[in-house]
Amino acid sequence: MENLKDALKYVVDLKDNEEKIVRSYEDKEYFDAKAHDLRELDPRRYPKPLELSSLTSLVEYIRKQLDETGEYANLIVHVTDHDAVEVKTELDDESRRRVLAVVKAITPEIRYKHFMDVESFNIMMQSNFIPDGDYDVVLNYASAIKIDKGAEIADNGVSQVTTIKTGVSTLQLAKAPNPVTLKPYRTFHEVDQPESKFVFRINDAPGCALFEADGCIWRAAAKASIAEYLHNNLIVEQGDKAVDNITILA
Repeated sequence: MENLKDALKYVVDLKDNEEKIVRSYEDKEYFDAKAHDLRELDPRRYPKPLELSSLTSLVEYIRKQLDETGEYANLIVHVTDHDAVEVKTELDDESRRRVLAVVKAITPEIRYKHFMDVESFNIMMQSNFIPDGDYDVVLNYASAIKIDKGAEIADNGVSQVTTIKTGVSTLQLAKAPNPVTLKPYRTFHEVDQPESKFVFRINDAPGCALFEADGCIWRAAAKASIAEYLHNNLIVEQGDKAVDNITILA
């Protein structure tokens, strides 16, 4: 009986996964969502989006599409995230948008919420953060941390006090800076990197770690900066090169 049930289920599954023609229109066949979408059926009409990695290349691409080819009357430039932008057409006669280009920023992978030794932490700070805000304070403190065997870190849950080296042989207690304002590389290089608050923590290894502490507000700031850059380079009048038939969304 079980074998019969399995066999019947297999037949039903095959039937459900068949390519079912819903309708034909102008010599084109449309299938249900389980089998195909329009891009798979007609890749020449809906090709894979162009992949870019900078806002500069995006601006050049849009100018070419609108000023030279004249193929698209209007374009929608959608800032989808702090490091991503999509260029889309208006709805066509089949209520579909074509995605012409996808732009993804190249940014370093920064390990937050992860304790690392002092040397690794210093390298991470110097290679992935702009020297602004509390950058020097954090870097200098992390470089001066000294925890001898048996020493303890005073921690009230908000601030930490530990021993730091202030000279060749001089040690003193110092409070770890908190919260700190830093500017990691997190968005396109053409715009100002958004600053945000971080909690700086140390452990008795000694190890250091950064924890994001602004509720991801920086993402909205980054998107606004990207939209402003695109607006200034595409819509604001710049002689006969100005573009006035695009919509920028963030």
